[in-house]
Amino acid sequence: MMGFTWFILGFLSTGSVIFYRELSKRYHLNWILLCSYGTGVVLILFSIAWSVGAVLEGVPRAGSMGMMLFGLPGIVVLTWTLRNIFNRPERETATRDRPATEPATVFEDAAQVQKVLRLPQFSAPVNRGIRYAAYFSLLIAFVIGMTSAGQDYEAMILTKFEGLELTKVNDDPPVFQVGEKVNGKGEYILITEGQGYGGPFVLGIRIKDDAKVHEIIPLDDKETPAFIKKVREANFRDQFIGRGVADNFIVGNDIDAVSGATITTMAATEAVRSGAHVAALQYFKLEPTWTKVGWKFGLGEILVLIIFILAFIPKISQEKPLKYIYLTATIGIVGFYLNGAISIGSLSGLLMGYLPGVQDHLIWWILVIGTVLGILFLGKNIYCFKICPFYGIQYLLSRISGNRWNPSPEILKRSRTAVNFLLWLSLMVIFLSRLPAAGAYEPFAMMFSLEGVGIQWYILPLALIGSFFMSTFWCRFFCPTGNAFTNLLKLRKYLLGLVKKG
Repeated sequence: MMGFTWFILGFLSTGSVIFYRELSKRYHLNWILLCSYGTGVVLILFSIAWSVGAVLEGVPRAGSMGMMLFGLPGIVVLTWTLRNIFNRPERETATRDRPATEPATVFEDAAQVQKVLRLPQFSAPVNRGIRYAAYFSLLIAFVIGMTSAGQDYEAMILTKFEGLELTKVNDDPPVFQVGEKVNGKGEYILITEGQGYGGPFVLGIRIKDDAKVHEIIPLDDKETPAFIKKVREANFRDQFIGRGVADNFIVGNDIDAVSGATITTMAATEAVRSGAHVAALQYFKLEPTWTKVGWKFGLGEILVLIIFILAFIPKISQEKPLKYIYLTATIGIVGFYLNGAISIGSLSGLLMGYLPGVQDHLIWWILVIGTVLGILFLGKNIYCFKICPFYGIQYLLSRISGNRWNPSPEILKRSRTAVNFLLWLSLMVIFLSRLPAAGAYEPFAMMFSLEGVGIQWYILPLALIGSFFMSTFWCRFFCPTGNAFTNLLKLRKYLLGLVKKG
């Protein structure tokens, strides 16, 4: 494989030299353009070698980073160079030798292009049947997933500790006594659940007879894998070891959050807090001396609320330079600072009842619930093409490149079929597994926190490079979240039509 890669690199290198030689015959070029052209070509070739080598060594993350850190800048530099070359005056010999009838574009007839790219079409009844079958299959998957067998907490614990003698002493919340009581005191494992950004998780709190937390046991989770990985690598659970069951357990007070996974760590802390305090009251008969948790309304919540309100003002998203300022704010605040982009996991979790607490997760409620309510009651999707930080990245990339290529209406129409299929497939996986993160393939977490899994390492470079050549490339062809919002708008319009007819 690597030998073939070197062959391709040699072929591309030779082709780039020949291409530059032909350009120099037609245009007046200087050493600045030569250097920038060479820099762009070298960066692109280096990114290809880096990425292929990383994938062959089993490190796809490094391959993806190579494409982003070297390939994308190379494309930017090369595009800038070619734009400047084509804007320069041509040499007289090149102008004289070119036929007067030479077309200005590769394709003279747009209808011919559309004819070549035309895809097979289905009749209206067939399309309607496919659509209803998709809706019905999603309903069946949702019912199967939500009515599947409940959690076997005892089995979860025994998979972590084989041979442990457990006796269930409470049902709500589930509490297991470990071994026998000694002098009226015992050791307990209390089961508690939390709601993360991508879905719920289950923790076991091991409390010994000294009324202190001795272990936090992750039993099950449906949270976004990238966030779970961050929490695990930061040794977040170690903060709880040795603390009394009557401690406060408040993020920012006696517990530190993990940067880039704030919602997950706050949800985990809330779960531990509620479980430990139940043990303090019921099993150790302690007085409730802990601080009551209030509403979390800090800088992040204020900034998100301002961004959300400004999205309703058309002037902000339409007029320059206000639009550039607003997009920069969404990228910096919603994207990098809060890592709060809405994903299909967030929306499917909402359908499945996975709602984080409003006191600790006001940002989630503002973005997710606020956007859904705006669609249902106002008929406006104020998230896509405004608040979404990934849209801001795509928009700025397209402005940098200067490319204005737009696909034909036929291609756009067919792309809706593809993105609808991706949405259907994503929801099927989520509903059947009851795992919102399982079907969320968007590269948002990877883009804004450099944490991703599996195919996301390949999707992100594809989305960024595609956006460099076509405005809103990801939104048009791949985004399940935006497509879900579009379908929700259509459902609202359909229901309003039925009301008017009735």
